[in-house]
Amino acid sequence: MSARPLVALAASAEPVDDVSHIAVREVYVRALERISGCAVAVVGGPAPYLADLLGRFDGVVFGGHQIDVQPARYGGRPRLAPADPARDELALGVLPAALREGVPVLGICRGLQELNVALGGTLRDLPGGAHREDVSQPRDRQYLPAHEVRLSEGGVLRRLLGTTAVSVNSLHHQAIDRLAPGLRVEAVSADGVIEAVSTDSGCLAVQWHPEWYAGRDPVSTAVFREFGRQAFARSVSSIGMNSWASGPMAQA
Repeated sequence: MSARPLVALAASAEPVDDVSHIAVREVYVRALERISGCAVAVVGGPAPYLADLLGRFDGVVFGGHQIDVQPARYGGRPRLAPADPARDELALGVLPAALREGVPVLGICRGLQELNVALGGTLRDLPGGAHREDVSQPRDRQYLPAHEVRLSEGGVLRRLLGTTAVSVNSLHHQAIDRLAPGLRVEAVSADGVIEAVSTDSGCLAVQWHPEWYAGRDPVSTAVFREFGRQAFARSVSSIGMNSWASGPMAQA
């Protein structure tokens, strides 16, 4: 009854020595294990691979990646840029299914953008400035808080953090343009960029990167702990249902 929740962490295709690898950044795994208390299964490939197995997971996480969602997925203008079609297919197939089945979802950076596209929204490119990292700085400094976001009244983040505004890091060149139906705005930056969204089914997605300083930064820690709480609740519920199904009542 005390087993750790099992969550699926979406991977991306990355070339190493001209060979495609399925990869995730270790920092996501460590944050999920240490802060959320979850066991992590790294998954990749076409959408049916995970969509057919959603019932085996207590949560789904889509993290950031340097490659954008292909513009064709949301009716955007075609452009010459690296693409990861398998990751696009995974996200756009699995995220709606996870929400339908009540599987907790955490989206981070690209994960927020994938969620918006998967539910019918669009993306836009941002001009340089407040939302870009300073690549001249060491990596640790690039992930320090960079600007403030205002938290929506009545939202999940306002409840978790008990304040109206927080400072977050910012390392992205795209953002939500048209908000998808079913998504609720959780946080907005001073220049109007949507920085976090949620759904009634318990999904939370943020445009910033809480994984980098999870455990040290209160905002980041709260995001991962809330996801862990939801995953644990689903795990306990599943164990209870499975125990009932195999118990004496099931034999009657």
